[in-house]
Amino acid sequence: MQDPEAPVIDADGHVLMEAAEGWLDYFERVDAERMESLIVDNRRHWQQREGVDKEAIYDAIRQRNKGEGGWDPKARLAVMDAEGIDVAVLFGTELGLNQEAYSPSVCRGYNRWLADYCAGDPARLKGVALLPLDDIDAARAELQRAVADDGFVGFFMKASVRGWSCDAERFHPLYDTAEALGVPLLVHIPHGVKALLEENFGYNFLRTHVVHSFAGMLACMDAIYGGLLDRFPRLRVAFLESQVGWLPWFVDRLDEQHATYSVRPGLETGLRRVPSAYLDEGRLFFSCDPDERYLAMAAGAQLAPGVAGEDCILWASDYPHSDAIYPGALRALTERDDLSEAQKRKLTRDNARRLYGF
Repeated sequence: MQDPEAPVIDADGHVLMEAAEGWLDYFERVDAERMESLIVDNRRHWQQREGVDKEAIYDAIRQRNKGEGGWDPKARLAVMDAEGIDVAVLFGTELGLNQEAYSPSVCRGYNRWLADYCAGDPARLKGVALLPLDDIDAARAELQRAVADDGFVGFFMKASVRGWSCDAERFHPLYDTAEALGVPLLVHIPHGVKALLEENFGYNFLRTHVVHSFAGMLACMDAIYGGLLDRFPRLRVAFLESQVGWLPWFVDRLDEQHATYSVRPGLETGLRRVPSAYLDEGRLFFSCDPDERYLAMAAGAQLAPGVAGEDCILWASDYPHSDAIYPGALRALTERDDLSEAQKRKLTRDNARRLYGF
């Protein structure tokens, strides 16, 4: 570890359970068969490779990603050492695409696999729980178990789950549990909005270029306007893999529209403050790509009277995904000359510590 008092934290890394040997052994037979079918069919669609056999799909998953660190914790730790990363917070890959399709037993199986992966070095590898969001009681129980037994540091949710946004009332009991446990809601993009684009514009992989940011905006707006931060005053929320160049414009737009429409009969939002003021509480976070052209602009922007972008932006590697910067994701940020050393420390250390409660 470079500095025990100020560890470099990767706020959003990934695992590739489906590329590991023996991963299906973690699941009951009926779950394994259904889940494998979902993963393979999704990958065929995403890569526009209909009819390709499943072994070729698994080979493609391994080859499109960057090294064995996604499924081998020893390889992951070696990558982290070489990259200068002390702690990595880990999300799934294929599983997240079909989150609403998974039963409590499937989520337990995945979380068990991830816990065994993180056991390679529990101080450095931190898991994020996959929850069965069709069954909120089961989701609450699994979150409690994953935090208590496996040391997981949060739970993942898509920007939209079966048409329910993150502020939907059905999720409120889950947020009660998260508050009690002190773990954050982690909205990972682009899952949940991709279908909206496909339904209205047809499938085109190039649209992923905009769906990440678009989904982040919608989810953040839902969290603020839906009253999530008022109802749950200790809940921390992050929007991951949505970039941040849009953040200053977006916050300004929310405030402008709030001032324009909230005074009109029937359009009252019920917010206790203007939208930007919710960033002043230090409970909203956004992950950046380290090579974003407008990262420095977003980091330096005054988003609220007491908050600049640098106070809520997180650095993330996205390793081992094919579009991640590897090697050099950390250097891509630390070697920038348009960010101060204080800003770099916030993005790579301080903000993630506040989000995850390290």
